[in-house]
Amino acid sequence: MEGVENQNPAGRGEERMLPTFSVIIPSFNQAQYLEQTLLSVLGQGCPGLEVLVLDGGSSDGSVDILRAYEDRLAFWRSRKDSGQAEAINEGMARATGDILCWINSDDLLMPGALLDVAAAFPEPAEPGFCYGTCIGFRETERGLDAFPFAGGAFDRDRLARQAYIIQPSSFWTRALWNAAGPLDASLHYAFDWEWFLRAARIVPFTFRPRAYSLFRYHGGNKTTSGAARRTEEILGIVERFATGFWPGLYRLVRDNFDEFGRLPRLVIAARDEDYAAAMPGFWAEASAMGATASDVHVAYDMLHG
Repeated sequence: MEGVENQNPAGRGEERMLPTFSVIIPSFNQAQYLEQTLLSVLGQGCPGLEVLVLDGGSSDGSVDILRAYEDRLAFWRSRKDSGQAEAINEGMARATGDILCWINSDDLLMPGALLDVAAAFPEPAEPGFCYGTCIGFRETERGLDAFPFAGGAFDRDRLARQAYIIQPSSFWTRALWNAAGPLDASLHYAFDWEWFLRAARIVPFTFRPRAYSLFRYHGGNKTTSGAARRTEEILGIVERFATGFWPGLYRLVRDNFDEFGRLPRLVIAARDEDYAAAMPGFWAEASAMGATASDVHVAYDMLHG
């Protein structure tokens, strides 16, 4: 399929009393969810909003949806690219808003999210980063299962060992994007976490305890697939950014991953004595590092996905 591209400068409002927003939507063969995502963004009621969709050459009807909404989009294109990070980087390069973010084409923004986020950026021309909480959901035959992601106050050290900041509930200024640089397109799974860590070296983040997005779980989620490559990307990031025993603990958990099935309870609930009884060799090494059962759970949960 030949690439398709449409640019529509009229796709954003003219009022500039609030900071302007650019929302990037990378997508590939997500037609069953794409329109819901678009409506969740276009319905924000936020002046100065531009929406840019970077489609990777979908063949499932996504282009028809984009054509139906193109008068409300600042830009869209559909062509083969090298992956999500490249698409997001392209969108960010085209974006003109004061505040930037991306949301995947199977997730949703909560109503009023952008208007609330605007209040977190009193100086939108300066480097800044704001994040909130998120609600995960899964559509089942029984109905809708929903569960919260709590987030938490900003902590650089914690962020270096645990990707606790939820990407679709995160927003930053153009100044911060320019200072930190684009996403590392060599990464396929963890490029958001790696970029957050680079950005966190420049400015402290602002946490607002509000749910800004809905994260949809389904069989095609990239976040929950690709175990081997995802593991190596996570280990590489921990090696670069985390300190103390954390790089060693992550490697130890990776090397003993199959043994966790011996535990008498879920890893989240496992205690020191459970590890000592069920995984004595592992626990001897982990405790010698200074790690606790809670620390082991952090590493296991990150690697498990």
